[in-house]
Amino acid sequence: MSDLNLVKTKINYGVVWVLAKRELLSFWRSKSRVISSIAQAILFLFVFGAFPLSNIVMNEIIVSTRAFIASGISAMVILFTGIFGGMAVFRDKMFGFMKELMVAPVSRRTLMLGRTIGIALQTMIQVVIIIILGVIIGYYGYEDPFLVFRIMIIVPVAFLASLGVVGIGLTVSTRLNDMQSFGLIQTFIVMPMMWLSGAIAPLPPLILMFNPFSYCVDLFRFVLIGVSNFPPLLDLTVMIVFGAIFIIIGARSFNKMEVS
Repeated sequence: MSDLNLVKTKINYGVVWVLAKRELLSFWRSKSRVISSIAQAILFLFVFGAFPLSNIVMNEIIVSTRAFIASGISAMVILFTGIFGGMAVFRDKMFGFMKELMVAPVSRRTLMLGRTIGIALQTMIQVVIIIILGVIIGYYGYEDPFLVFRIMIIVPVAFLASLGVVGIGLTVSTRLNDMQSFGLIQTFIVMPMMWLSGAIAPLPPLILMFNPFSYCVDLFRFVLIGVSNFPPLLDLTVMIVFGAIFIIIGARSFNKMEVS
């Protein structure tokens, strides 16, 4: 195998970090994206948490409605940011940046991994911001001595959960051919995953078990408020399998992507 072929097949971790850093800087410099993504989560917090109903009972444990909603919305940030961040590949295809990356002497796995990690880091930062805002507002209460520890634990959970979601975005974006398709993606992928995840309102476990994103929401609730519908180990296992499957599918779609 020639030296060029070796370069084209192995992963260059230096380039991975450069691409991940580019995603972070691109997000940070786009103030409209930063403001809109955080404002959307804050809007959900205030709309659904401003007028709480009676407390919710989960596994015979009484849970504050505001804590229930705040933890679900924190997980929901992953869904929106991850999928639409992964779909930014389509934007790069339109403006020619992806074509320049494709002719670079690095493997497509390197390009895909760098973009995935960058978007996952974006998502993780936004999740932490939303959780801290929820704490400041008082949605989680002020009597939990382990709340800071819970926030620290949620960071790797958010990163892990975002990998599968970004994989969905990458898979879809490599197959898009026009901007009008974005509305269809939101209608048939994002919205069903959000409303059927139990992020906003409690749903029967029979419905939740068929939505892979509901396990992410469930693990978020376990870490943040100590209750869950499913065993935490099951939540973690499904998240790992879900992430691995869609990262593999996204990588294959990325390898087959054609840029004109």
